[in-house]
Amino acid sequence: MVLAGLLVLGVAAAARAQQPIDAASLYAKTCASCHGPKGTPSAGMASMHIPDFTTSAFAAIPDSSLRNTVAAGKGRMMPSYKTRLTTEQIAALVGYIRTFGRH
Repeated sequence: MVLAGLLVLGVAAAARAQQPIDAASLYAKTCASCHGPKGTPSAGMASMHIPDFTTSAFAAIPDSSLRNTVAAGKGRMMPSYKTRLTTEQIAALVGYIRTFGRH
């Protein structure tokens, strides 16, 4: 009986792991309040040097640097997400953020 329960839990965990990450919802929950819903911060946030994800200057930043910034945070304004998000979620966020520069 215990073994059957463990198998069910294992199958459920594997099913969750295979579900695609909803990067748009993740962005809305974790990033949009500072970076704006479309990747362009409000004037007040921009004055605090919050980057605009739609610019060519931002597009030049390598994905690896962006993943590191999301994981480690930056300064006092950008919190670390390395204990809140998985590596896969961070990569999905970076991929989603990249869509803002493609108008």
